[in-house]
Amino acid sequence: MSSVVIRPFRPTDGVGISELFRRVYGDHYVSPDVYLPHMIGQHNLLNRWHSVVALVNDRVVGHAALCRPTAEGEDAELALIAVDPAVQGGQIATRLGQRLLDSCQDLGLARLSIKQVTSHFYSQRLAQRLGFHDTGLLPDHVPSPFATVHAETIVVGSQVISDNHRPLPQLQWPAACQWLMQPLASLFGTSPDAPLPSAQPFQIRQLPGRVDIVAGHIDLRLAGQLLRLPAHWSLSVRLGLRQQFADDYQRLIDAGFAFTGIMPAEGNPGWQALFHRGALAHPLTLHSDPMQRLHEHVQAQAHIWWGAQAGSAT
Repeated sequence: MSSVVIRPFRPTDGVGISELFRRVYGDHYVSPDVYLPHMIGQHNLLNRWHSVVALVNDRVVGHAALCRPTAEGEDAELALIAVDPAVQGGQIATRLGQRLLDSCQDLGLARLSIKQVTSHFYSQRLAQRLGFHDTGLLPDHVPSPFATVHAETIVVGSQVISDNHRPLPQLQWPAACQWLMQPLASLFGTSPDAPLPSAQPFQIRQLPGRVDIVAGHIDLRLAGQLLRLPAHWSLSVRLGLRQQFADDYQRLIDAGFAFTGIMPAEGNPGWQALFHRGALAHPLTLHSDPMQRLHEHVQAQAHIWWGAQAGSAT
């Protein structure tokens, strides 16, 4: 095989990148933007994406990007990774990812995240190889890009760049989740002054396959309303971490939710706790032991939830 060239995006690469995603994912990739060369170019022009490509004989055979919520923000997600099946196995995804990591300081980035698909090991191994630490699980999060019958569950990974920090708030973690949270607190550090997710109104929206909820806190009345939402809905909650987290945690557990870890808050250096109710029943074998344990816990809680609903219906 001819040598692989890794270089930054050029405006003329848009068509080749779009064709690459069709070769790899058909028509099933979750982001429609990759099917429009115009959008690929626009995102890079406006500094929302920082793309790199891999080429063999001037043909695009790989792509990855740092995606920022805002052009000036210090946070980005390593995403949009695709490698042509004809050249897979040559560490091209690792080279693309490392090229982007090497550019983070020049881009003014302090913190990175990654969402790893769980239908195969490769993206999880890639994240570990690039220095990400697994922090949470998003069950049944997006339609699978591989056209499988199940929605794709996502593992969230995080890392900080150079001497930057992303401390967790100093909290008394509920006993049931200390096995996960104490190691993460040791890894990322804690601070009484750690940034909290920005205060925002309660949000709920319908997304493909699930209902997505964002909340700053959960009081008793709101917990009761969540409990009465239709039992067949798949519910995902992103909850701001605050000093009263133990109370919020217990109210969501009482409403049938399972705790699935934490993830970086969007647009600021804080963290959000993750909860899910109504997961689909399907086995997964994950690369990370803590994420495997979270998945098995979610599956067990879902079995209890669906059993209780079946019992009440009769």
